[in-house]
Amino acid sequence: MLRNFSPMDYGAGPQNWAVVQDKRGLIYVANGDDGVLEFDGSHWRRIAIPNRSTVRSLALDADGSIYVGCVGELGYLAPDARGRLRYVSLLDRIAPRYRGFADVWRTFAAPDGVYFATSKLIFRFEENHVDVWKAQTSFHLTFLVRNRFYVRETNRGLMELSAGKLKLVDGGERFAREKIYAMLPWGKTTADGGGQLLIGTRTQGWFLFDGHRFRPWKTEADAEIKREQIYDAQWLANDRLAVATLQGGVILLDRQGRETGRLRRTDGLINDTVFAMYQDRENGLWLALDDGLARVDMASPLSYFSPNSGLDGSVLSIGRYRGTLYVGTTKGLFQLQHGKDGNAYFSRVPGIRDQIWDLLDMGRSLLVGTSMGMFELDGGSPRLRLADQTVYSLLRSRRDPARVFLGLPDGLEAMRLVHGHWLDEGRVPGIAGEVRSLAEDAAGRIWMSLSNDGAARLTLPDDWKTDGGGAARVEHFDTPHVASMKTGDALVYNIAGAIRFATARGIYRFDDRTQRIVADPAFAHLFAQGTRQPSLLSEDNRGRIWMYTSDDSDTIRQTGAAIPGPGGIYHWDPRPLRAFSGMGVSAIHADKDGVMWFGANDGLYRYDPSAPVHYSKPLPALLDKVTDHAGRLLWGGAGQATPATLPWADNSLRIEYSSPNFDSSMANRFQVMLEGMDTQWSAWSKETYRDYTNLHEGDYRFRVRSRDAYGNLSKEATYAFRVLPPWYRTWWAYLAGVALLGVAIWLAFQMRSVTLRRRNLALARLVAARTRELSASHRALQRANAALVDLNITDALTGLRNRRYVLDHIEQDVATAQRNYSKPACREIENTHRNIDLLFLMIDIDHFKEINDRHGHTAGDRVLMQMRDILQAATREMDTPVRWGGEEFLVIARFASSDFGTVIAERVRSMVAQHAFDLGNGQTIYRTCSIGFALYPLLADAPQRFNWEDVINIADQCLYAAKRNGRNCWVGVQSMHKTVAADAAAGLPVNLDVLVAEGYLQLLVSPAPD
Repeated sequence: MLRNFSPMDYGAGPQNWAVVQDKRGLIYVANGDDGVLEFDGSHWRRIAIPNRSTVRSLALDADGSIYVGCVGELGYLAPDARGRLRYVSLLDRIAPRYRGFADVWRTFAAPDGVYFATSKLIFRFEENHVDVWKAQTSFHLTFLVRNRFYVRETNRGLMELSAGKLKLVDGGERFAREKIYAMLPWGKTTADGGGQLLIGTRTQGWFLFDGHRFRPWKTEADAEIKREQIYDAQWLANDRLAVATLQGGVILLDRQGRETGRLRRTDGLINDTVFAMYQDRENGLWLALDDGLARVDMASPLSYFSPNSGLDGSVLSIGRYRGTLYVGTTKGLFQLQHGKDGNAYFSRVPGIRDQIWDLLDMGRSLLVGTSMGMFELDGGSPRLRLADQTVYSLLRSRRDPARVFLGLPDGLEAMRLVHGHWLDEGRVPGIAGEVRSLAEDAAGRIWMSLSNDGAARLTLPDDWKTDGGGAARVEHFDTPHVASMKTGDALVYNIAGAIRFATARGIYRFDDRTQRIVADPAFAHLFAQGTRQPSLLSEDNRGRIWMYTSDDSDTIRQTGAAIPGPGGIYHWDPRPLRAFSGMGVSAIHADKDGVMWFGANDGLYRYDPSAPVHYSKPLPALLDKVTDHAGRLLWGGAGQATPATLPWADNSLRIEYSSPNFDSSMANRFQVMLEGMDTQWSAWSKETYRDYTNLHEGDYRFRVRSRDAYGNLSKEATYAFRVLPPWYRTWWAYLAGVALLGVAIWLAFQMRSVTLRRRNLALARLVAARTRELSASHRALQRANAALVDLNITDALTGLRNRRYVLDHIEQDVATAQRNYSKPACREIENTHRNIDLLFLMIDIDHFKEINDRHGHTAGDRVLMQMRDILQAATREMDTPVRWGGEEFLVIARFASSDFGTVIAERVRSMVAQHAFDLGNGQTIYRTCSIGFALYPLLADAPQRFNWEDVINIADQCLYAAKRNGRNCWVGVQSMHKTVAADAAAGLPVNLDVLVAEGYLQLLVSPAPD
């Protein structure tokens, strides 16, 4: 698994020179332009160096401190009072005559001190003492091997620091004019801490050094290493040698010198120039590149083939033919090929550029079911055997191997191979529905799933022909046979030697005794969280049933294996594939050796079950940063957190957190709880921050925990803080009120002691005065309550309505839309120009995080407030712009239509793209936005099926489709007025891709901007 990080991703300069990992698990990178970069798996931060000095080297000592070598600077990182890591210079501890050095190319933390190596000087810091060694000519690179310090000096050779002096090693003069770029331990360490060394040079190759003599070590890649210029080398946890080069990426060697693999641009690496390597605690190999960073999961049983590997389109089918893996996508057929260096890639099979729904190995040829018909591939160009038909599924009869059944949108086709030629036997009578899956039972009967018509079983006599012979027998099995099984949900498979159905209620089987489809007890307790829809069932060579599963709301999307246990009862294990948990899977294939293949929208995943995996490794959860509503830092994540006290005016804050678990980091999930407000943990989410606004006064404790790809829970990370009350709810305000009340009572009694003649008048005046006071107090209280209500539904920064406003007021708008649909006249309108719908537009500012990272949160706040002005100018008076969270906005447009959605979406997109955002101090930038929209009701013919939250979910999916479409665009949907049966509507998922593919929604996409 390879993950690239471009300069745009981490927001700094392109060149990187070193990588280390601290004890908490955070990654630190020496950047060529912007200091030291810190990465926690979710957020990148920059630690500045004086005068923006280039950082060349990093080292971590036994205490966890990170030492930094720069250009003309050296020092270390330490937290300040607010927990923010800062650079601390050590330059003042060096005598002035030694301060004129340039690049600190190497930094090492050894038991006897910290070494900083330059081309003229070597410094060693030990407590309060500094040692300096000066080159007679110039130093090249330095190395620390088995805690022994080596350096090559130009025109002198390889030297070792011993007893405080640099001494030439035996035979080291041979390197006087030969550059050394790698020194590594070879073999076991001896009792005195020594042992053989492996030395890599630029032009002479490799040598083994036993302390007295040098022996050449030949490899298969000597010529490539010399041509592509070695720059670094490192032993990996799997005992392979990784060799970094300046022109050819990374070369992998074993101890016999055999080349075992490559990591290059053609293999998905973002850049071929590798300056340094570092293996983290999860055995992931970090590469510091000339233009970016990369992390390669060297020990993962999962490997990934992205579009960079040659695949184009979303994967729909997978199969093997004559030992070669073929993959069908939405854009054609591809075959897996292997390069000379052992790396694999995909090449397109010419002649087929349609959607590939199914693949069938016939031995002599490969049959390909596509959206344009069935093709046959036998080593040459593919030939079309059945035209103008979408072929969803293919099945070769075991009873009659010359016959193949084809599942079509409107029935079942039979074809027969006669003397090497295909004979189209025509449609099978009695079958009219869409045939998505086919299976054959032990008796040779053909089972099929029929869209909206349950399941069917086909029995053919031996002499059956479509134009004569014995009659075919078709039996239908639908909802009357099992009340809990939804019509049209069943997909049929031959699994573990029996016919089984994957349904919305779980896995069912056919009972021959009762002739009914019944729940399969072997899978009855597969999912502890409740019922799920399994699909794509595939059995491997160990009897495990791999499948993709989802729940009714489509909030759970998980791929895993049902593993057989005692008594034939299966239990669920999703851990091996947690890396892409939450991702939709559309194809699964099992190789004979147990290797599994999984096709998804973003590419192809390969899982090797023979690779060792440790599921119980510890997993930390970290608090990274706490800021107030203005972006001011309260705590920076390093050192011991101190509780914060927030004044009432600043009773909003953001807490960022992470899990520096880089193995399958996309599967990390988090739960949070704010003690003092929440009573239980939140739902698991991939969000790595939480915003709290308008907090009531009191003491709070924020708690966060994480879950990794294998289900391991972390220890909690906590942060305590207090929100002070407003002045009018403080003790001294209450005391002042009591005092004033006492004065008023005293005055009242004094007035009552006036003469009897003035008693009635004084009493009347007092009553009048008290009445006015009470009326004024009552009005003031009413105004205060109204202001408090308005404050709770208003975003503190932009003044727009917030998420709470939507929750409190949306039901009235929903009820209006439902009433409109209940009117007969409105139901008869079947065009997109009716203005009776409720329109939701999700709007997200593109690359907003870069503004905060480069210009600060104050600049980001100014952009958000200008975004508010744009939305208010672009929308109608009856529409409501809402700040949904962070840089994401929601617009609720009443009495709208899909046509109006395209108009307002394009208006907002163009206004944002043309606006010069003022960041203050005379700085302006341009930004774009991505927009997704959907209408409530989502389906005109089933207005009650999806609630308003589902419609916002669809709009959000449209927003992310716009992001994938290149940003600065909009994507929306409109109802296709497809008739929906009541029971079928209940099974429709909240999934944009499914609803579009099934014809219920039509995508509306913005034209490319000028």
